[in-house]
Amino acid sequence: MSQPDFTEGLRRNTGCALIIAGSDSDRSHIEKIISALKMYEIPYRVRVCSAHKSPGRLLELIDEYEGQGGALVYVAVAGGTDALSGTLAFHADHPVISCPPDGLNHSCLTNPPGSSNATILNPKNVGRFIAQVFSSANPSLRKILKRSREEKVRQLEGKDVEFKNSL
Repeated sequence: MSQPDFTEGLRRNTGCALIIAGSDSDRSHIEKIISALKMYEIPYRVRVCSAHKSPGRLLELIDEYEGQGGALVYVAVAGGTDALSGTLAFHADHPVISCPPDGLNHSCLTNPPGSSNATILNPKNVGRFIAQVFSSANPSLRKILKRSREEKVRQLEGKDVEFKNSL
């Protein structure tokens, strides 16, 4: 499976993900999100920008990607106080998912009114959620989601037989 082109995905309006990390120290967490996006063939880009240290640059990035049009979901990867997801969600038109690398943090769940974001703690679930967001407009994502469900059911049925025969 080759990685779909981000620019082409935006142009075709089939769904893309822009991962914005508050720090490069979260690389292993970002790689898990990327792996999940690849499972659903969702084009992505990764940018590093701190809402605390470079808020002006974050606003520039938002303007850059909002100006390109197309179907897009932002994924904010920031630990600690997670100002990134709140700031991103307030200034962006596209939806924002907070996927903090250090587990649940209170701030990504309690953003003020007008700064809405989804929170997904397991990076492996980010790709599936984004596929579900875009599946109504992208038939290939519906097929991938269906295959994924069918495979999971097959695995569970196999485990059922295994347990039945071993006990």
